[in-house]
Amino acid sequence: MNYLFGVSLGLGPIEITAILISSLGFIVMFGIASAKGDYQGLINTTLENDAENRKSRK
Repeated sequence: MNYLFGVSLGLGPIEITAILISSLGFIVMFGIASAKGDYQGLINTTLENDAENRKSRK
């Protein structure tokens, strides 16, 4: 597995397993957050609040 890294890190099989599990967990959680995230709603709410703030300043 030394060919995966440009520099020999001296990692044993336990460390490599921990890295792989953490990486896979991050990818899965990022996918869930992206699928369930309401980014369009967040953008619309931000724009509406900005429009209200601009009206109240006038």
